[in-house]
Amino acid sequence: MQLMRSTIEILSLVSAGGGDNNPSNALIPVIMQGWFAHSCHFVPNNQTLPIFVGTHFNSRIYKFLEYFIAYYPFYFKNKEIGCRDLETLRFCQNKGLRAYFSRCLTLTLPKREANVKANKVFLVGIPKEDLQYIPQNLSKNAIQINQQWIEHHNLNFEYFESQAQNLLETYKREAKLIITCALHCAIPCVAMGIPVVLIARNEENKQRFSAVSGILRIWTLEELKAGLIDFNPAPLEIESLKKDMLENLRLSIQKEMGERVEEEQLLQIRARIAEFKVKNLNEIPSGANHNLEAKSDSMNVNLWKEDFKYDLEFKQRAQILLDLLSPEAKESLESVLDLGCGVQYFREVLKENHLNPSYVGVDLYPHQEDNILCDFNHEEFPYFSKDSFTLIICAELFEYIWDLPKFIERICSLSPKLILCSYNFTNASEIDNEIWVRNRLTQEELFNLFLSHHYILSSYQTHRRNLPTGYFCFCKKELMGKV
Repeated sequence: MQLMRSTIEILSLVSAGGGDNNPSNALIPVIMQGWFAHSCHFVPNNQTLPIFVGTHFNSRIYKFLEYFIAYYPFYFKNKEIGCRDLETLRFCQNKGLRAYFSRCLTLTLPKREANVKANKVFLVGIPKEDLQYIPQNLSKNAIQINQQWIEHHNLNFEYFESQAQNLLETYKREAKLIITCALHCAIPCVAMGIPVVLIARNEENKQRFSAVSGILRIWTLEELKAGLIDFNPAPLEIESLKKDMLENLRLSIQKEMGERVEEEQLLQIRARIAEFKVKNLNEIPSGANHNLEAKSDSMNVNLWKEDFKYDLEFKQRAQILLDLLSPEAKESLESVLDLGCGVQYFREVLKENHLNPSYVGVDLYPHQEDNILCDFNHEEFPYFSKDSFTLIICAELFEYIWDLPKFIERICSLSPKLILCSYNFTNASEIDNEIWVRNRLTQEELFNLFLSHHYILSSYQTHRRNLPTGYFCFCKKELMGKV
């Protein structure tokens, strides 16, 4: 296929310039672009040179990788892992690996000709029970396809490759719209310039679909059932991203094969890949079939902007939150998840207080290079296993979350011992901030919300600047008085 040919061409060019004295040339390069999930036998042998670009590790094999890294720490030494999605990036970084967000190489497939007269709607991987929620004018004559099943007469690689190529060519020639729950229908179709509606059916989908973060709106099954999906998307312009991704692949291969590359240039390319965002991604589409009576904050645009200036008052608030913890709780901190971390002031405060737990920061913007990028208001949330963190902190984040009850349910489901947060209640002051969400919770509503998830208030403090803020520490109900 086109992607394979492009990769082979890059490998050929790099290998031709490598020189006979380079010991890496004795090894066979293997591009680790793939979904490694069901088997532990994906690790290439020592006759190969694995180059990790477009790599996804499924949560099912996390434990295997933890053991592998412990027993063979040299394997990933000096290696850079180009992660297909944000969850794989989080896992690799948590294990101390050098990792970055490379996205999936199928985004680099060539765009179809502009004059293609495509007139068919394809429903790809949509379960039967969900078809009823697709507008009838689209579903009536749509072509239904299950990409995960194929009728085969032999098991050779060439046959399966030809079937995949034929299906992609069908989309390319005939599709005016793709509606799908399958990531690897959505990604190549976006690359080919086909309008796509991508629907995540569960939390695992949302994490894996972060491969298209900033590119394609990820709709949810709940939004499908509520009739909130825009089924009139436009083709997306990502040609500059394709160029950067292919250049990253070329330079990554060169680097792994021992050739000299311009490190600053490579870092800039990878930053552009990670930060790429199509124009107007989060704006409300004018053609959407929204139920206007049900319209709420979830239809709004994020008002927290990338160029917001973080002053030292933010650091002061981080210290106020940390001071809510008892000395025993501080000493027992093992791992911290900082949601809405900004420039990571809370991490600085931890160090200044001589505390050194593992730290993961998540934010809408890359204010620090190791921030995991997520848009909480558009159903993006990193996948973490239960009990991964001792403490979760949400410093002045809740005021910007459109569906706060659902967000709190998510953080409580991770089962941290402690949750530190701040909030400006809807009834706290007649003064308001124009970039906060409307209809914020009252104090009673917030406390009852945490209580419904078995977290109770253990300490609090109020702090008045131009707006009064409450700072709160919630702990697991069964741990009250023990932490």
